[in-house]
Amino acid sequence: MTQDNVKILSRIRELTEPFVETLGLSLWGLEFSGGDGRPTLRVFIEGEQGVDVEDCARVSRQLGTALDVEDLIHGAFQLEVSSPGLERRFFELSQLPPYVGGDLDVTLAAPLSGRKRFKGTFTALDGDVLTLACEGGPVSFPWSAVDKARVVYRFETPEESKAKAKAPGKKISKADKATSRDEA
Repeated sequence: MTQDNVKILSRIRELTEPFVETLGLSLWGLEFSGGDGRPTLRVFIEGEQGVDVEDCARVSRQLGTALDVEDLIHGAFQLEVSSPGLERRFFELSQLPPYVGGDLDVTLAAPLSGRKRFKGTFTALDGDVLTLACEGGPVSFPWSAVDKARVVYRFETPEESKAKAKAPGKKISKADKATSRDEA
């Protein structure tokens, strides 16, 4: 990413965060791609109750107007506002702690032991050092070495869902029982 893009994203963050916060949401991250031709600005917003289409539309309208006034992106560009999704990309180290124990797909800026891409279970975060349990053993690297990192969402199989529901100490609600009967 060029120095100009870093400055542009920083200013876009300054424009976006206050408005997003007034909606009770937070700015998860910004991504700028396709510099030549018609670049795309992706804005990811997050909320405790999730994000709906209307939230995205409000942010898009407000930010679109602000970007037109500020003229930060010269020429035509595409603005996309969405939630980060299930397989969310991480933009800051502070976003990682809740995901310890989950699966990650990490691409490093430079190779480590001949590899740039690692997929595995995110087992630890010690300061700024991530540890993944990958095939072949644990791998650790500092956040500063990461080019991109995202969650790998794992859907439960029907068998896993049933086993979880039958686990000792698990109370099954009437709604769960009704759903189970409907599925049978």
